[in-house]
Amino acid sequence: MNASSLSLIPPGTGGVRDYASAVGHPLHAPLMELKQDTDTATLSGDFVLLHFSGYGFEKRGIPLWLVRRIRGLRTQFKAVGVVFHELFATGPPWGSAFWLSGVQQRIARELLLLSDFWLTNREDAARWLLTQSKSTPHRVLPVFSNVGEPDAIDTERRRRLVVFGSAGIRAQVYEWSDGEIFRSAKRRGLEIHDIGPAMPEGTLSQRMAHEGVVAHGKLAAEQVSAALSDADFGVLAYPPDYVSKSSIFAAYCAHAVCPILLAKDYGQHDGLTANVHYARGFGALEAAAIDARSVGREARKWYEPHRVDAHVAALRELAMNAARPPEGARTAVRSAELTL
Repeated sequence: MNASSLSLIPPGTGGVRDYASAVGHPLHAPLMELKQDTDTATLSGDFVLLHFSGYGFEKRGIPLWLVRRIRGLRTQFKAVGVVFHELFATGPPWGSAFWLSGVQQRIARELLLLSDFWLTNREDAARWLLTQSKSTPHRVLPVFSNVGEPDAIDTERRRRLVVFGSAGIRAQVYEWSDGEIFRSAKRRGLEIHDIGPAMPEGTLSQRMAHEGVVAHGKLAAEQVSAALSDADFGVLAYPPDYVSKSSIFAAYCAHAVCPILLAKDYGQHDGLTANVHYARGFGALEAAAIDARSVGREARKWYEPHRVDAHVAALRELAMNAARPPEGARTAVRSAELTL
């Protein structure tokens, strides 16, 4: 690996950039924001790693230009890899996602066909990708914690419940079932600690203050890690079949915090089982169905195989083994590419 390799990311901040930054440095693949008007004509090197999230590259999730750009970069780099952070959206017929899903799928498929290797964070996403192309080398690894991976997890814990993440993600937790978190915390004698950007002024922020929530604001990664190492529980409202792509859930697991997952339906996905690796909503606490320390340890065991260094090692191996046949042969093999 050398500095001639490159990580292409969508503009702006967020989980994709955090992930790309964590793996890009040890891979010697510095980050470059890619927009439609970015000049990439002079770029070249060992490999280019695209961090794909459709809505990151285009507000409606249909960056048609991205396929053309990656097709051009194939002639400038020895190998092309794609980290599929997301694939495509779905939804009911009255939502835009329903009507755009087909185009989004075409874009994801084209990027897959242009890649020499890929990585994704969900088993369901991997299954879809494999229906499109079974031959491309790949790995499936849930995301890692962006706020540290402490070696010592058997720390002294206090009766604290952490709500961590963006304002929008945290608001879903507080609004779940008309503020169930406040009622459950009181019954269990738990102190709620809120970590993340300040909530907008309004009814929710007022209720949080009234309920005695300890608001820390946005903290440095080291401070978040310290707060998680001190807490019994961490709460997140997220579908179980998507939670392996959540860096918030990963942070809870890495710190052996007992995750409380709020969802409409629960099933076994990505090696995760309710009331084993996470608590099935606040009801699991009320029924005394779980022990926080035991669940926290199981969550950490689940996390171990996809730590940061596991992602780096997987991408390094995939990139190094991405031996490419002559361009003519590749064109013949991938003749199904669409002209977008």
